[in-house]
Amino acid sequence: MKSVLGSTVRTCFAVTLLVLESAQGYKWMSGIKIPTPLDLGKVASGMKFGDKKLAVITGTSSGLGKATTKSLLRDEGYHVIGAVRDLEKMKVVAEVEGFDKDRFTAMHLDLANFASVNKFVEELDAFRGDRAIDRLACNAAVYQPTLDYPKWTKDGHEQQLQINYLGHFLLTSKIMPMMEGSSDARIVMIGSVTGNDNTVGGGGVYPIADLKDLEGLELGCKNPIAMMDGYNFNGAKMYKDTKLALMMTSNMLHERFHRSTGIAFSSIYPGCIAESPLFREKRPWFRKYFPIFMKYVTGGFVGEPEAGQRLFQVLHDPRCTKSGVYWSWNGGPREGRGLETLEKGGQIEGSGGAGGGWDSIFENDQSDKVLNRDLMMKLWQGSNEVTSAEWPEAYQPKSPCPTLKVVGAATSFLGVLEEQARMKASREGEGAAIVANRSLPREERRKQLETMLSALDKTPTDLQQLKQDFLRTSGEAPDLPSLSVVEGEEAELALLTGPASEEQAIVPEIDDPLEVEEKGPPQMIPGHEQLGDIPVVFQPQNVKTMAKIGQPLSDVASRADVFIRYKCRKGECKTCVVNIDGKWVSACQTKIPSLAPGQEFGVRVRPVSDAHKHKEKAAFFTPASISDGFMNNAIGMLGFATEAVAADPDFDVRIGREKAIEKLTKRRKTPQQTSLRGNPSAAEDGGDSVKQIVPGLLAVGSFMLVLMKQAA
Repeated sequence: MKSVLGSTVRTCFAVTLLVLESAQGYKWMSGIKIPTPLDLGKVASGMKFGDKKLAVITGTSSGLGKATTKSLLRDEGYHVIGAVRDLEKMKVVAEVEGFDKDRFTAMHLDLANFASVNKFVEELDAFRGDRAIDRLACNAAVYQPTLDYPKWTKDGHEQQLQINYLGHFLLTSKIMPMMEGSSDARIVMIGSVTGNDNTVGGGGVYPIADLKDLEGLELGCKNPIAMMDGYNFNGAKMYKDTKLALMMTSNMLHERFHRSTGIAFSSIYPGCIAESPLFREKRPWFRKYFPIFMKYVTGGFVGEPEAGQRLFQVLHDPRCTKSGVYWSWNGGPREGRGLETLEKGGQIEGSGGAGGGWDSIFENDQSDKVLNRDLMMKLWQGSNEVTSAEWPEAYQPKSPCPTLKVVGAATSFLGVLEEQARMKASREGEGAAIVANRSLPREERRKQLETMLSALDKTPTDLQQLKQDFLRTSGEAPDLPSLSVVEGEEAELALLTGPASEEQAIVPEIDDPLEVEEKGPPQMIPGHEQLGDIPVVFQPQNVKTMAKIGQPLSDVASRADVFIRYKCRKGECKTCVVNIDGKWVSACQTKIPSLAPGQEFGVRVRPVSDAHKHKEKAAFFTPASISDGFMNNAIGMLGFATEAVAADPDFDVRIGREKAIEKLTKRRKTPQQTSLRGNPSAAEDGGDSVKQIVPGLLAVGSFMLVLMKQAA
């Protein structure tokens, strides 16, 4: 009996072990989640992107956003989602620029409306399917320095504040969760030298970015409280304050979320894009002469294509995966240029006045204001209250580092006087003491501040004047007499598309560089091996880089830090000629061709002086430094005067292109779609829609894909 009982116990024990072992073998199945129809739809929607990275760029219909989109699409490794206010304008621009419709999707986003931000995020989440967002560039901005009074959004905030900063703040909080699963997620804030006051542009030109104690943001920053500092309105200062806020937010995001999410947070200053539509609300004379001033006098000029290459680099270059960085290019542009300024037309390196090519990128210093951690916390808290943004819990502190305080002494005194006058006007009377008394209820302080600022409001009572002001600052290009002959869609498209030919045989203006001796086998620039499939050799520099088929030669030269002077960028001015296979062609109209294996694309450029690269910099405030500065500025003023005299044709072409885009957009809109800034256009029709029914066969395939992913 005992033996039978023992045998039974052993048998039961063995069976139990067998069951447990079998269960262990199928343990992987316990994590399987039966996919719902929604899951299948997401998988199917995500499959349409293939192996492309998803990049969201705000403001892709003009300026830096448009140029960056062109660079991303040329790389062929990205699907770009262009977040724009005016979809009809975006359609026109995409058509004119030849955007690949299979890899570019325009979606409506009005940053001046929090409801629009929330709707955009919902549509983006549906559109991406199960794919992670890999890149976010907070680029869109408006600049309204000419009005003495603020323009308000539907949410009651000053327009620049909400479009440039608050809208992007909320957008970032919504998109960050969608980046989960990306192996190389990056969020880039477009900062500015004007927001970084340890430079001439940021610390020497009034008004200076300064959030002070953020009293306005603390009290809600709603009409009539326009400024984050709580003082009287100044349009130019508001723009600079928003750029400062973006740079501070980038640092805060890095501190709080980089370690827990792996997202690389950074800000950049690509250079002064002086010909950008960002300045469209400035008067015509300013738009004509400001780019020339930036080329010859400050040396800070950079063209849209080069600026787009720079933002593309931060989004793409493996070196830019580092988080918490303020990226800039090539340091001090004005030092040691001498007579080269005139020879190079205000440019310094391959990419324009404000720096060099792909390898001139560096981690720039940030000012004490940007690194002010206490103020950063107040900005973070106030922005969350205003936007109702929600973030995951995470926090890693960082100690601020010292930064260099330089220049601006000549204008700082006048700037201080102007700022004191603005602040004094906002804090006179009995209400000032109430606003400053933080022991009083917040609502009482807010009402007193509103009363004081309302008394200072300069909004005209004359409705006709108000209408004229709004039309002047609506973002439209100015009317020029020379453009009156450009009428009709055919003429407008001709103005936008330029010459059809990519090569033009022309006569060189200086000595033939073919006479220059070669220096042995060309050397590959370190790190450029992965930039493309076609080897490109530049002579007489004797350097080699890699490029993609169809990539503009001007982009390749810029990356390689090879100087080519550009002017019209239409192949007509003969300034950018290079020699390819014995033929002189315009670099701005030439693209990299397909070559047989083992072949190289050889380019000979016209030699220019590079003495500034080898000249030792004089110590600050020494006689040599003062002499060098005097000569630089004297030569710069000569270049400015020379080019300003002949600026009319170039200015007419630039404004003509902007005007043609406006006319084409209006012509293709219905009357109901036409609106001023701040009101959304009608939603784009057609295109992909995740609301479409997933075919049965695709659903079965998606189900199998989910099972395989879970099993792995």
